[in-house]
Amino acid sequence: MRSNGGFTIVELLVGTTLSLVLLTALTGAVGAGGRLLTGLGRRGELEDTADLALEALAFDVRRAGYDPRAVGVESLTDARPTALVLQADLDGDGAVDAASEETTQYVCNTATRRLSRVLGRQSLPLADGVTGCGFRYLDGAGAPIPAPPAGLVPADRARVRAVALDLALAAGRAVTARTAMVALRSAP
Repeated sequence: MRSNGGFTIVELLVGTTLSLVLLTALTGAVGAGGRLLTGLGRRGELEDTADLALEALAFDVRRAGYDPRAVGVESLTDARPTALVLQADLDGDGAVDAASEETTQYVCNTATRRLSRVLGRQSLPLADGVTGCGFRYLDGAGAPIPAPPAGLVPADRARVRAVALDLALAAGRAVTARTAMVALRSAP
């Protein structure tokens, strides 16, 4: 029986149930949006990290071999599939200081999932979450120079005209892969 201006218990229960169903649907939609936003943020961060790592490599490769006094600075002193060492006489004193930024090393370590940049004796992580990382070396015609695990011998290092880095990063479900190819300097 209905009283004037009121609701029955059945009507209240139906209304409450419908409200709970609607609230559950809205909560699920907000949660899905939050997860999507988090995933997109993670992917954006991975892409920024990869881009910054490749820009750092490009900067260092382009200045490798800088030799204002023409004393014969070797651009590339170690060239392995997972590491490379670059040199430049940045202060123009005719010598390369191994303890300064005149010697720059890049190391891919997939076991620790890290790409590191070593300036002199200071190691700086460039990228974490590395799932794939490797250096390739190309001659003047763009042909690959196969690098054995122990590295290129001096005669093969002298033929290198460009360095390529293939980098893949992952964090959760977000994945990104980048490749950069950078020419070595040809003259001081």
